[in-house]
Amino acid sequence: DAILGNQMFTHYDRAHIAQLCEQAQLLQRALEHYTDIFDIKRAIVHTHLLKPEWLGEDFGTLSVEDSLECLKAMLTANLRQNLQICVQVAGKYHDQLGTTKLIELFESFKSFEGLFYFLGSIVNFSQEAEVHFRYIQAACKTGQIKEVERICRESSCYDPERVKNFLKEAKLADQLPLIIVCDRFNFVHDLVMYLYKNNLQKYIEIYVQKVNPSRLPAVVGGLLDVDCGEDVVKNLILTVRGTVSTDQ
Repeated sequence: DAILGNQMFTHYDRAHIAQLCEQAQLLQRALEHYTDIFDIKRAIVHTHLLKPEWLGEDFGTLSVEDSLECLKAMLTANLRQNLQICVQVAGKYHDQLGTTKLIELFESFKSFEGLFYFLGSIVNFSQEAEVHFRYIQAACKTGQIKEVERICRESSCYDPERVKNFLKEAKLADQLPLIIVCDRFNFVHDLVMYLYKNNLQKYIEIYVQKVNPSRLPAVVGGLLDVDCGEDVVKNLILTVRGTVSTDQ
């Protein structure tokens, strides 16, 4: 390790020395010498024997295809152990490796945690609708509902219709993300229909009482369309504080 670290020699059988380094568990030195992707994949999966900072830099020397192959090998060998460093590499080199390919990689291992942390490292700087949508998906799958709310409220990059439909299908315990999307993009009628038909009337009350009281006329219209009881509608109107358009 000291000899190689001091760069004392430049002319030697690099492939043979690489094998000897791997046998001695000097994996960083082995990887510095290996050029064959099969050798690199065999050594790189043992991330517990490598410095994360060095490993992150080492990926910068690999081709796009080889980098993706190595990430796949690392996740295959030990998903739990290698997930964090794979997320870091994906976040650092996503422009070169391709965000779509990295999403497909984590999805192939059903690693929504990996997707959540990878996309979380780039979503605030990305203008891609797919990145924002996939981040919302991953956040829902990992139970990060507050983060779902934040993106639904702050992002201007996702497709509202697609996100609305996904949130309806996701059947989250908390309907606030769906309420936020429908309120922002004027899907109030859809929201009322969905909440009423799924016996989630308490969220209709939350919407007009706490989120946006000015939407009460549209909500009442929606409730009348689904033949909601007149008493329920009247009670809802009485509970809403604030100025509401009587004309509407």
